Formats: sequence, structure tokens, C-alpha cells
Amino acid sequence: MYTPIYLFIAIRYLWNMHLTNFKKIFMILSITSIMISTVAIIVTISMINGSEHDFKKNIMSFVPHLIITNNDQYVRISDFPKKILQINNVETVSNLISKEVIAQSKNNISMAEIIGIDATNNYNIKNYNQKNILKILKSGQYNIIIGAQLAKKLNVCIGDTINLILLSDKKNNFSGEIFNQHIFKIINIFSTNNEIDYYQIIMNKQDSLNFLDYSKNYISGWRIWLYDPLHLNLNTFKKITNQFILLDWKLQKGELFKAMKIEKYIMFFLFFLILIISILNIFINLTTYIAENQCVIAILQTQGLSNWKIMLTFIIFGSSNVIIGSTLGTIIAMALIIQSNFLKYCINYFVHESNISLILVPYQILLINIASILFAIFATLYPSWRAIQSKPAQVLNNE
Repeated sequence: MYTPIYLFIAIRYLWNMHLTNFKKIFMILSITSIMISTVAIIVTISMINGSEHDFKKNIMSFVPHLIITNNDQYVRISDFPKKILQINNVETVSNLISKEVIAQSKNNISMAEIIGIDATNNYNIKNYNQKNILKILKSGQYNIIIGAQLAKKLNVCIGDTINLILLSDKKNNFSGEIFNQHIFKIINIFSTNNEIDYYQIIMNKQDSLNFLDYSKNYISGWRIWLYDPLHLNLNTFKKITNQFILLDWKLQKGELFKAMKIEKYIMFFLFFLILIISILNIFINLTTYIAENQCVIAILQTQGLSNWKIMLTFIIFGSSNVIIGSTLGTIIAMALIIQSNFLKYCINYFVHESNISLILVPYQILLINIASILFAIFATLYPSWRAIQSKPAQVLNNE
């Protein structure tokens, strides 16, 4: 005797040699559609996870997570709100010397941003892939390191000089000029494969203070590094920094991050649409199957099979397609992601992207599979309940 009996009956209903070709094809198509939708959503979510990881690693390594300053971007170092260090998400704080300038070479002119660095900017320095950067940027020599794309635009190379022009809203009473300018020598060029290569210039902190004509113990602001910049809560900082203004990374990259989030939600929505259509097919198939087998159900009832076991039989039968499809889809998706060469080749063929990260997050895969199975179970409850509502004596009498 096969036990449990309801499981055996459900498996026999699912596949046996006496099924018509139409029913076999219908069942295979249901399993295949769920499998394809599961593969598609897992691969797409893994791509989005990889994009978020690259966004956090590459872009957020250079874009300030949070800047505390004032309207003039001219603050006293001693005014730093020390209570910020007590916030859990804060990793470290460094002084920020930053200003937009005009970079002029013999051949071209471009807008740029200068960054003054010293030993306290270690979190920032290590991202430029430059060795002994503090030793070659000595105070008083007015040496600079510029981005590769900016150097290309200005048509300059190592050893050339460029003129940096700082526009000011104050007029010099002696010269009548409304800007500062100084000649700087390019001693190296950095390349980070990031957008900062197009506009950023690194120089010694003291040189930048002299160029900006900052008073002693004054800076542009404070740069806050966060453990998780994607979950920045500005209200926590606003309570502490009432007299300052906060400039977070969302001002520069917020729209890109929102687009990534919307893309993830859309993919989830499309996945559930495909899932609902597949489950609707299962619902229709199960309802039709129960209607065709009322006599068999009546016989099972007269043989002593309880109503809840009959319901469980059809629930297992109806949800088996989703379970099989989700399982196969998950295995295929994980295999494609782990052995990602073929998948990356296909992606590069369509979107011409040379380096796409694929990151599997276990709880997301688990959530997708659980959601699929739960939807399938809910879809089988009503037909299964209807299956036990008929009276065995009346059904058999009609036969």
C-alpha cells in the first residue's frame, strides 16, 4: 500500500501514460512558463544587485556620502558638531577642501573641481590608485594630479602646466580683479574609470587653502563617510546640524539610484504577472480536471477517504507544476549566474556592456520560490473545496 495515499494519487494524476497528449502538452507548458519566469526574475534581480554593488563600490567611493557645510562653503574647523560621531551609520569624518574652478591650458579650457588632501583623507586617497600620493604633492610646490579624461580634454600630459582660475563674489580692492588664478604643474594623471576622471583635480591641502585664500583653521566643510550610504537618514543629521546645510549623495546620484529601484520593482511586477497567468492556467486545468472526475472523487469518498485528504490531493496536484517549475528555474538560474561566462556573453551581445556584476542574494531567491508556491496553493484551494461539495450517492446514481 502506497502511503500517504493522497500523495500517491496526486502524483498519479500529475503524470501517467493514460493522459491525453493535450493534457501532457498543457502541463509541460505550465511548468515551462513558470520555469522561464523564475529564471528571468532571478537573473534580472542578480543583475540589479550587481549594479547596486557597483554603484556603491565605484561611484559612492568618490561621490561624498554626506557633506556638512554652510551657504558660503566656508566653516571653522572648531565648529564641527561632534555628536555626529555617535550616529551608528557614521564610519569616519574628514575635513573637506573642495571648490569648482576653471582649468585653462594652452589649447583648451574646462570646468573642474579641486580637492585638497592630506593624511586625514586616507579614505579618499586610496581610491585614486596612486602610490605615495602625499609625498609627491608637497606643500608649496603647487603640483597637481588630474583625471585622465580631463587631461585629454585639455590636451595636456605629465610635466605640463595649467592655469586654475577661481571665480569669486568678492572684488579685490587693490587689483580690482574678481577672481584668483595660479599656475599649477601636472605631475601625474589618475584613471579610476569613473566620472571624476572628467573633472577632478587633486592637490596638497595647504596649497588648496592658499589658492582659495582661506583663513587659518577654515575649510569648505566636513565629508562624512557612512557604512551604508544607501540607507542614509537625513533627519537624524538635521537634528544635530541646525546651523549647517547638508549635501548628500542623492543630489548628484539620487535619480540614478531611483531608476535602479524602479527597475527592480518593475521586474518583480512582470514576474508576478507571468506567475499569475501561469497559475490561472493551473486553476482552469484543475477545475476542468475535477469536473471530469466527479465519479472518481465520489468513489474515493465512499471508500472512506476523508474530505481533507481529497482536498490535499488536489492541492498537491495543482501546485506541483509550480513547485517543479520554480525548482527547475532556480537551478538553471543559479547555474547560469555561477557559470556566468555564457550569460555575460549574451548580455554583452544585446547591451554592449563589458563588465556586469551578478550577485545572488539567497533570501531573494527564497522569497521568489515561496511566493510562487503560496500563489499556487491559494489558486487550488477553491477548486479543491468544490471537489468535496458534491454528494457521492447523487453522483454515482447519475452515473
